Amino acid sequence: MRTARWLLVCIACVPTLASGQQRPDFSGEWALDRSASSLQGELSAVEGGTVRIEHREPSFAFTRTFLIKAQAIETSFQIQTDGRELANAGRGLSSKSRMEWQGSSLLLTVLIDGPRGTISNVVRYELLDGGHLLRAVEDVGGAAPSHHNVWMFARR
Repeated sequence: MRTARWLLVCIACVPTLASGQQRPDFSGEWALDRSASSLQGELSAVEGGTVRIEHREPSFAFTRTFLIKAQAIETSFQIQTDGRELANAGRGLSSKSRMEWQGSSLLLTVLIDGPRGTISNVVRYELLDGGHLLRAVEDVGGAAPSHHNVWMFARR
């Protein structure tokens, strides 16, 4: 009887453990939904944009193209999702970046050391609506003017 009860408890826990270990795949092409986004500071001038993510756990490659005054501005980076710190230096700046899982969200933390001090940029990436929407909640502070942006992207 005791063995049967233990077996039932173990079987009941398997779906919970399995679902807790599943992590979403952020891969895809995403179009900025400007009307659903809330942008502050100089980023309020963003007219449109796209994001391309290639996510093969633990590798995360990100390319973003924004349109500001009809001019395309591209940014890209590659990082691991295991929380390891990545250091970069160039053009008089040094930075430390890391990306880590927090539940089903990915949290990117970037610290940039420049002549005026350290700028922090923290972005939480989440999939919504069954993976049809990507939300990126961004907080910038430190030596840069503080702002809070909520970027909404629809899957293409």
